[in-house]
Amino acid sequence: MDVKVPHSLTRIPVKVYLEDVGEFRGEFIRFHAPSTIRELLKLMPLEGFAAKWDYAVYFQVNLKRGAEKIISKISPGDILYWPPGPYIVLAFRESLPPAQIVKIGEMKEGVEEMFKIKHGSKIRITVAIE
Repeated sequence: MDVKVPHSLTRIPVKVYLEDVGEFRGEFIRFHAPSTIRELLKLMPLEGFAAKWDYAVYFQVNLKRGAEKIISKISPGDILYWPPGPYIVLAFRESLPPAQIVKIGEMKEGVEEMFKIKHGSKIRITVAIE
């Protein structure tokens, strides 16, 4: 589904649903990775089943592309794209990135709740433009 988001919108509001944890606000920020975000918007809603690293929750997406702008530090609340997976990653702790990870946005709430998600729980990200 190709979501129609005005090109003038630099920060795209999203809702992040974590099964049995809650629904939280976040945003995709075009500045960080405009081409990656454009492609992810075409795939909306983004859905998958949760897995966890020690600092993040992640799920697989159907997007094969290289790393647009690699970052050197992960902060709590970062929404990331990891091309080798390919995965969407929701960070709840600070960390150093594995390799080739791209920041695509930020969580506006719920960061302290993300670690509660169980392996295999459903995750869904949708655009929250009304």
